[in-house]
Amino acid sequence: MAPPLQKPPRTLGLSLAILASVMLFTLLPLLQVSVFFAVQYRFSQINLPVDPAGEDAAPPIAIGGSAGGIPDAALIVQIALGLGYLPLAMLAWRGRPGSIRQIIMAGVVLLTLTTALMTVVNLSSVPTVQGGIDSGEDLKRGLLVSRTIFSALIALYVVWYMNRGPARAFYRGHYLSTPETLP
Repeated sequence: MAPPLQKPPRTLGLSLAILASVMLFTLLPLLQVSVFFAVQYRFSQINLPVDPAGEDAAPPIAIGGSAGGIPDAALIVQIALGLGYLPLAMLAWRGRPGSIRQIIMAGVVLLTLTTALMTVVNLSSVPTVQGGIDSGEDLKRGLLVSRTIFSALIALYVVWYMNRGPARAFYRGHYLSTPETLP
């Protein structure tokens, strides 16, 4: 009598696919939001020097601008997408339910398409004088394009690896054939 087969292990490639997608779709967006809030908090703590007469010693050069230029709705969506992907990745890491393989692939493709769409919107918008003149616009554009390229590459890797035999066996919970029947 043959010993019972063990569940196929999570392979290194599958672990890399899950970890890379978590870093790109959860950690990076949450890090961006936390840095934005840290900068906003730091700006709110700035006190202008006051002269003895009770007036500002140095009047501000410009007022009324936004330190970050990011609407609150965009931050909320970024937080929701980042935190929404994390449970999917945790289920994919665990390997249960078996349908999580298709769900994680769909999630990665959806988040990549969202990233590409937001990049196109940001790159096609023309900066206005009312919004302020920003010397970091070229840097921002380069980072947006780089993020979209990395998103596409990671999405391709996740979809490719999730469709390989070892990943399918891991999520199925068993191999298709037993070692005795292999030539």
